[in-house]
Amino acid sequence: MRPVDSSNVMIRAATPADALRLSLVASATFLETFAGMIDGDALVRHCETVHDPGGLAAAMQAGALAWLAEVDGAPVGYAMLTTPALDAAQDGDIELKKIYLLSRFHGSGAARDLFDAVLAGTGGHRRMVLGVKADNARAIAFYRKQGFDQIATRRFDVGGTLYDDVVLARPLARD
Repeated sequence: MRPVDSSNVMIRAATPADALRLSLVASATFLETFAGMIDGDALVRHCETVHDPGGLAAAMQAGALAWLAEVDGAPVGYAMLTTPALDAAQDGDIELKKIYLLSRFHGSGAARDLFDAVLAGTGGHRRMVLGVKADNARAIAFYRKQGFDQIATRRFDVGGTLYDDVVLARPLARD
């Protein structure tokens, strides 16, 4: 399948009112990315808890920032920035908690557009950190292109099952 032209993808800031849209695209992209790589029951538990609309709305009400990538109003990707929960985080860091795009839109430039929106939301922070599954070569390659380097490793819980992650960081221009 050929990638979609990114000019059809609109990136916008999400609000707590968008929690259902975020939940739908979060679960869809997580399942699409990890089905067959992670235990199915663990995937479903993860989506039920981490991608719950109420939890996503609460996170945004508590200060998390989120963006939606949409085509004709349908969510096709999203990103979220939060206060860091990573052990390797330092004062002045912000965590890229999520950035996913349906695979049909990979290679279209939409991921870069979504990442650019995220970068615009990092004002005042010193560094962006994130965790990514250690064997997710495509994501790691994308992050390296965006200037990230590995700073640590961690174990990440997906529905009660632990997986290996690498922790990456990149400096940010401070406002």
